[in-house]
Amino acid sequence: MRGVTFNSDNKYDIQLSDALINERRLGEIFAAKKIEKSELKSETYQWEQTGNICVEVRSYGKKSGLAATEADYWVHELKRDGETLVYLMFPVDRLKALCKSHGRLVHNGGDNNAQSNYLIKLSDILA
Repeated sequence: MRGVTFNSDNKYDIQLSDALINERRLGEIFAAKKIEKSELKSETYQWEQTGNICVEVRSYGKKSGLAATEADYWVHELKRDGETLVYLMFPVDRLKALCKSHGRLVHNGGDNNAQSNYLIKLSDILA
């Protein structure tokens, strides 16, 4: 498909080239050993009601979730009616920075009101 253009300024070729580079970079991330250390958090409905993702950092007074993870990548799954809509993949350091810069720390959440969580607006994730 290389060399095929749909407009007079060859923009399609540039976009295709960028896409191939980005796919290769993502493949390198998945192939790297660090990807073996990932953590998955699934959210089923509250993200849609609130517009936030919820990132746990404490449970029953102890570090948990993002604060305790040894993973290099954090994957946040957003679901609707039992089906995955999207996986958001963050380098752990980036998600920690997002929590500090854009998150709102909320205590007494989760099961038995024993968790502390950062709520991050979906619209702030790319800020």
